Amino acid sequence: MQKVASILCVVLMTISFTDKALARERSLGAVFSYAGSGLDYVQFADSHHFYRYQLRVETPDLFWSEDGKAGISASASWNTVFSSIESRNGNRIRFYAGPGLGIGYSRDLKSMPGVFIGLKGCIGGECSFPRGIALSISISPMLGGHFSKKDGMIRMGLHKWGLCYGLMPEAGIRYIF
Repeated sequence: MQKVASILCVVLMTISFTDKALARERSLGAVFSYAGSGLDYVQFADSHHFYRYQLRVETPDLFWSEDGKAGISASASWNTVFSSIESRNGNRIRFYAGPGLGIGYSRDLKSMPGVFIGLKGCIGGECSFPRGIALSISISPMLGGHFSKKDGMIRMGLHKWGLCYGLMPEAGIRYIF
């Protein structure tokens, strides 16, 4: 897990320090949901497309398990703004959707802790204010596999929490710089 976090940090730093990246809108903040919370970084490629990177602590296991251990995940998505509204006072509302990838380590419903990987979708909306703050709400279900080890055998199954808890809304707040 430390390797995944290190690679994600290097990628984010590389993107944010290139000349082209510095000229485009980007924001950093936090995202909160029942399934977990974490860091949220958004980098616009142009006015209608942006990259979204998340590093999260997965917490659904805290409420339903006896041992109550949290997991960790990282995801990246490529989103397209399909509608944008700007008010006279500078507020901007955007609606977006896009595909992505997710990977992490946590327990799944009725299984041992293990690695999960899958395709992640994202659909949501955000409101950005002239003072440099953006508020967002989205859903991000994931269709993927969960790999766990039990009795010396590796078991693979559908990552059920990725689908179930991904359909619950997540709220975010970011600083635009």
